[in-house]
Amino acid sequence: MRALNALALAVLLAVPAAAAAQQSTAQPGPTVWDRVVATVGDTAVLYSDLMLELESMQAQGQQVPTDPAARSQLLRDVLNRRVDDLLLLEAARRAGTEVPPVEVAASVEAQINRIQGQFPTPAAFEQALAQSGRTIDEYRRTLTQQYSDQTQIQRYVRDRVSRMSVPPVSEADVEQFFATQRAQLGQRPATVSFQQAIVKPQASDSADARARRKAEEVLVELRRGGDFEALARRHSQDPSGPNGGMLGWFRQGQMVRPFEAVAYALRPGDISPVVKTEYGYHIIKLEKVRGAERQARHILIRPEITEADIAAARQRADSIATAVRGGGSIADAGLRTGTPVEQRNLRDVLPERLPPEYSAALGTSEIGSVVGPFQVEAGGSPTFVVAKMNERRAGGEYTLADVKEQVRERLVQNRQVERLLAELRQVTAVSLRL
Repeated sequence: MRALNALALAVLLAVPAAAAAQQSTAQPGPTVWDRVVATVGDTAVLYSDLMLELESMQAQGQQVPTDPAARSQLLRDVLNRRVDDLLLLEAARRAGTEVPPVEVAASVEAQINRIQGQFPTPAAFEQALAQSGRTIDEYRRTLTQQYSDQTQIQRYVRDRVSRMSVPPVSEADVEQFFATQRAQLGQRPATVSFQQAIVKPQASDSADARARRKAEEVLVELRRGGDFEALARRHSQDPSGPNGGMLGWFRQGQMVRPFEAVAYALRPGDISPVVKTEYGYHIIKLEKVRGAERQARHILIRPEITEADIAAARQRADSIATAVRGGGSIADAGLRTGTPVEQRNLRDVLPERLPPEYSAALGTSEIGSVVGPFQVEAGGSPTFVVAKMNERRAGGEYTLADVKEQVRERLVQNRQVERLLAELRQVTAVSLRL
């Protein structure tokens, strides 16, 4: 879903101060003044809003036509998008769709920090804002409103669409949509595809038992009234420990399965029993529920991994590599080593997004070659990877086969949103005056 009047900092700096503040000022030309060009319920859309949108598009490098007919059509397109956004936003508010203020504030501050980091000093960032007629507080208020509105729309649409039937999409529809959008796809990047077996050091039985005992002791302290955040900072061996064990929001499929199964069975405020995963022993506290998402903290106690455990893992990885080079199945090896299903067969991965250890090991390896074992750091201890290169794809133009399923999904989503907007227009007064 398009952000509601979302402007990047570069756009804010490029737009004159009066326009950025959306004041009702005269537009270029001797007879064209600001006016209401649409109403959605009780909300008015001004002509200056559309001018600001066009200036934003130009600031982002988009071509804005000068031909009067083409420019008028673009203005109507911009207006229709604005009206759609307002319809969805008003519906989201009527439905009580909420975005917690703490979430909004955290996201806004993260965005400000990212943008400020692009300037040599904080003073340079504030000076750039001042040149656009804004203070940092005004900029923060703008971002806060944008993030809140956009997120409300996204969550409302996601909820409504999830309860709709899937509209039919034919092969001809897919082909036609691809043909019309092909020029906007740009170039397909180079990718690699490979299978892998991951070998992690296994702690001894005695080390595993010690870790479990410690986790049980922490759990007893929690049940006696101990503070979860304080105990996480004191005992957890996960990177989240210094932050009180906070993991933030997550969805199903983002956590390892044993952890996820327990987290989704808890109610807000509940603390789990000790849960074992491939990383060690966890104690989970569910903080909040938001639709299909969960927010949780955890305390992780890892069994101690010794040099002997690491050496045994390296030897096992060597044996796997030898077997696969001799004709053995790397898929079977991945199954035997407990490599997560989603990590066994990786397709169309962007080389630049691979961890450095993978990039160095895979390098220019030939198709069908077996690479490794090579060492990576995972879960706080050395881990060994054996990989088989399946495919290298050079960059080039996208074909329909490359994006067919994504095109189909987009068409389904578009039609569902169109249906939703049509329903909203039946219950919301909309007037267009352009």
